[in-house]
Amino acid sequence: MESGVLNEQRNIVQDESGFRMQLDEIAFNQIDLRWGSYINPLEKTLFFTPAKPTIISHFKLAEDSPRLNRSKAEKQFIIYREPVNAYTQSIEPTGKKIRSFFELMISEHFFNHIVTEESASLMSLYHHNTGIPPFDLIAQLTPAMYSVINDMWHSPYSGHLKGIYLEAKAIELFLLQIKQLDQQDQAVTSKLKPQDVACLHEVKDTLELHYSQPHSITELARKAGINQMKLKNGFKELFGNTVFGYLHDIRMKEAKRLLLDEKMYVGEVAYLIGYKHPHHFTAAFRKKFGMLPRDLKN
Repeated sequence: MESGVLNEQRNIVQDESGFRMQLDEIAFNQIDLRWGSYINPLEKTLFFTPAKPTIISHFKLAEDSPRLNRSKAEKQFIIYREPVNAYTQSIEPTGKKIRSFFELMISEHFFNHIVTEESASLMSLYHHNTGIPPFDLIAQLTPAMYSVINDMWHSPYSGHLKGIYLEAKAIELFLLQIKQLDQQDQAVTSKLKPQDVACLHEVKDTLELHYSQPHSITELARKAGINQMKLKNGFKELFGNTVFGYLHDIRMKEAKRLLLDEKMYVGEVAYLIGYKHPHHFTAAFRKKFGMLPRDLKN
């Protein structure tokens, strides 16, 4: 994806009622970023007339500060579609407090290229074309999301490199949101508690990142902060596979890639995916795919 020319600007909107909003906006390629802070003594209605259909992620940040403040209570984000037609939005009074927010705006064209059936949340948003709330996706911000937003505000680059950096960070932030929403949905549809679902996803991430290393239920449960029985039963419920069944599938998938794409020898592949003895790997591969590893290379 090519990053176009950055368009950076600051806008200040205010009126006689005491309402004042400051917006710092960066537009590039098919992604726009907006940091905002406002104070609103009285209830106010804002009018919007969008120029193009957009997917908007709105992050509620800290009060009393125009920038990020991690010490405040946990805040929320909301994702919704903004259609090309005029609409209004009511702004509640803030008193003397400053409220801050961040918005990630992705063009519908860009969004359509990243939609995948692997995410229930993405598919829900993709199939809903009637606009803003009542349909929306809401979840809690995580420390990782705060970190990415902060990284974008304090970008270490300028010019073209800044555009590349911000685009990568914007995609990272959007993926973090989708992951959070999907985990939230899984928690609702299962009997597991939300914190257990988060722990199980942590185990899944560990297996995917460190598939070549040896693992034990005891070790995985301890690191994730979940008991062993809940890990074994919950993992199967959530992901449709046992812990070691999932690990095995990851290893075999990577082995197939290394053999086909990297043209590696069978012994090399066996070692890289965590097998001490190549003949054990060969037997596992044959059981999984119905052929020997060497036959795949031919």
